[in-house]
Amino acid sequence: MKKYIFSILLPTILGAMACQKEEVNIKPDEYLVFGYIGIGWKCKVLAIHMIADGKLYTDTSNVYCKDQEKYSFSGYQLSDNEYNKVKNLVAQFPAELLKEGTKTFGCPGCADGGMLYIQRKEKGKDVQTWRIDDSIFYRDTDVNNDKFPAYLLLYGRALGKGMAEIKYR
Repeated sequence: MKKYIFSILLPTILGAMACQKEEVNIKPDEYLVFGYIGIGWKCKVLAIHMIADGKLYTDTSNVYCKDQEKYSFSGYQLSDNEYNKVKNLVAQFPAELLKEGTKTFGCPGCADGGMLYIQRKEKGKDVQTWRIDDSIFYRDTDVNNDKFPAYLLLYGRALGKGMAEIKYR
């Protein structure tokens, strides 16, 4: 009986080990992190991705909700096919947003909503972070009915579309 159980469990365990993604701790000089986080009643990471050095990674740490201000990306690399779906997001990054500096747009988490999270690091510069009301994905104003800047509206929708296309699970 033990041999029978072992013969069933061994392939299952080996198969599960083969399917695990190799997690990497990435610290590039330049990168773009973008994600969607539900922060209404309870913070929940829905998806966070990083583009760095011509590769796309997805976060597996789920630590954003534990300490938002000290968030550090940790995850695994996705296929080149997935990277190709979003590689243009770095080139499309609005210069106006960089001029804004770290900032919150709208009221992320209000009315049980979530937020678009963006983090950008350029070589030789400090990390900048933006938290944006998730209504940017489907309307021109935040939950307080304040208009989003036009450049942010276009880029927010591009990020939303890119996140929807990435297959990472």
